[in-house]
Amino acid sequence: MPKISIILVNYKTWQDTIECVESILCNDYQNFEIIIVEVSNQNNSLQELKNYSQNIGKVKIIEFPENKGFAEANNIAIKYVLEQNKSDFLWILNNDTVIKKNSITELLNFYINKKDDKIGFIGSKLMYYNNPNLIQTVGGKINRWLAISKLIGKGEIDTGQYDNQELKPDFVIGAAMFLHKNLISEIGQMPTGYFLYSEDIDWCITAQKFGFVNFTATKSVVLHKQGKTIGNKYLEEDFNPVTGKYLYSSYLKLFKKHFKINVPMAYFMLTKKMFGRLARNKKTEAKIILNVILGK
Repeated sequence: MPKISIILVNYKTWQDTIECVESILCNDYQNFEIIIVEVSNQNNSLQELKNYSQNIGKVKIIEFPENKGFAEANNIAIKYVLEQNKSDFLWILNNDTVIKKNSITELLNFYINKKDDKIGFIGSKLMYYNNPNLIQTVGGKINRWLAISKLIGKGEIDTGQYDNQELKPDFVIGAAMFLHKNLISEIGQMPTGYFLYSEDIDWCITAQKFGFVNFTATKSVVLHKQGKTIGNKYLEEDFNPVTGKYLYSSYLKLFKKHFKINVPMAYFMLTKKMFGRLARNKKTEAKIILNVILGK
């Protein structure tokens, strides 16, 4: 029974973190530890989480006093896991998720059955927390020539349409990324420099460049509240001006790093989106996109 380190980053929403931990504790696989990275101690989160976990031996809390972004927080926990050298696998999980009882077992079974492949990241089937019959995504694809990405299955009613397919997405969503610890020695820790958004895509693309294949284990189901802390990046009506700049600037950084020849198309797509937002009287978002284009 290989040991799994499950990493949660908490920023403000300690209630969601506790709900997530409760679902993990109820799963049918028991050789795991939970590492919570508490960022900035907003809303008295640190004390609330300490009070909750004081009698739970499987939970460790790491304090991260300064908010340096999603990747930096996860890397703190990744470094701890590697230094302890007691776990075989890591599962990076958003704190606003709830896992199904067999989610971990299905991830492990999938990895074992694919043992002859050079496995990169394994994603779960992400379902909407408030509508658990609706798929959020089973992974993503990037069209580098059109400078666009697509979430596979987004908004579809789950009828099992992906369960018997071998899904090899370009990227799995950062809300649930399962990996063997040896992958990190090959490709490095989660890429920093984005602060927010696209670090998961970058990491997965890097794995591909090293010859690894990313998969989705669709029998591993995770319910995702999606963006409760920072705003929902997939739904336009939930656009958050504070995080919107990170969404668009991270997109541009990703192409400059991995698809340099396609950067002009990325600028074109941003310009097109900017005019689209203006046409719909979304002036704040249009201005943010313009500033990203101008490098402000």
